[in-house]
Amino acid sequence: MTGLKLCATLLARGRILDVGIGSAVSEVDRAFRGEYVEELSDGGVDARRDYGLVELSLTKDSEWVLTGGTLELHRLSDNPDLLQEFHRDSGVIFQRYTAWRELEEHFSDIAPGVSLQCARQGDFLEYRNPDVKVSVFVVDDDTERGEWPGKGDVWSIALG
Repeated sequence: MTGLKLCATLLARGRILDVGIGSAVSEVDRAFRGEYVEELSDGGVDARRDYGLVELSLTKDSEWVLTGGTLELHRLSDNPDLLQEFHRDSGVIFQRYTAWRELEEHFSDIAPGVSLQCARQGDFLEYRNPDVKVSVFVVDDDTERGEWPGKGDVWSIALG
């Protein structure tokens, strides 16, 4: 699968590698096979897992469940090892940069007729699909591609 397809599916359906809000931790463990750093809250009922490209939030009620996540695409632009690790662990092939216009085209193919809300968030434009609680943050300043994504590139995609 391409990174564009994964991003478009996340924006259209609110799921990444077949997990979404409310997924059990066992489903998360099957979907995300790579190493991660986990931080528990002081009360031990909230956790954050950082897989490098993806950060996930979990909450413990009767069991641990997914409550949100972020696809940190800006981390790919200057980290070829992360590109390779994510491909190895998930089978998904990303490029260093993800252009919003290309993602928007893929999204339109997957979810025709779905409108996104647009709002300015500082130097970013936020495109939100409120039906699935997903936002795409797109660089909207004069930055050129290099160490970081440039104008018109996706910085991150947030679930929740």
